[in-house]
Amino acid sequence: MGVALATGVSLAVRTWLPAELVPSLGWRLAFVLGGLGGVLSFVLRRSLEESPEFARIKQAASRQPLREVLQTQMSRVLLGVLGLAATAGFNGLFFAHMPAYMSGVLHYDPRQAVVSQTAGVVVHALGILAVAAVAVRTSPRVLLRGGALALVLLAFPFYTALARHSVNPTLLLVLAGACATFVNGTFAVLLTDLFPTRVRFSGVALGFNIAFTLFSGTAPLVATSLIRSTGLETAPAFFMVATGLLTLVGSMGLPRDGYVLKGP
Repeated sequence: MGVALATGVSLAVRTWLPAELVPSLGWRLAFVLGGLGGVLSFVLRRSLEESPEFARIKQAASRQPLREVLQTQMSRVLLGVLGLAATAGFNGLFFAHMPAYMSGVLHYDPRQAVVSQTAGVVVHALGILAVAAVAVRTSPRVLLRGGALALVLLAFPFYTALARHSVNPTLLLVLAGACATFVNGTFAVLLTDLFPTRVRFSGVALGFNIAFTLFSGTAPLVATSLIRSTGLETAPAFFMVATGLLTLVGSMGLPRDGYVLKGP
């Protein structure tokens, strides 16, 4: 939902601000609104009472959780990184790279690019809620695999249709956002249940940040480099396929039902 808000702000800035003010003022508006959202989230979180169960688990937490994770849980961190590859790769391409790619490489109207992306983000955000509801009754690992496989198989058809301007871009980005809900709606529970509760926060944080640094943070650079080196406008699909395959491999070691490790 936070990404949907940020994309909506970007659309509003591009629509209502004069073009000459976007570089100097546009980013400041988004920065201020994002900061206010962060403050609101902090206030809401501080106002919630912790359950007795959470307080009990907190008492059992390791005093040096990061050290313990590095010494005893690195195989699970690696599984988490692999399991998150498709999620991080998609997010980097879809949220960070897509508007510039559509307008700068494929020559779509910049406003059309943002409108199409916003529609995809909204569908994606709502779809995550639906997938999370389904995951209560179905193995999250199966849903993750299905989503990763869909991203692998549909990456080249998606980028080909986008590059040829043969399909409405809003429809394409909505479909892409819907496919990705299966990985983005399930990775959290699978990553969380990789680690025992005493080191869970550190294990999740380490796996998550490594995955997003490697696959999401570098996605725009890798996609741009692939386009330049291959001369193919569809080259970002190679990156999506690679990250999807990594997740399929990593899913072999992920918890089958999302409830493997229990207790402190």
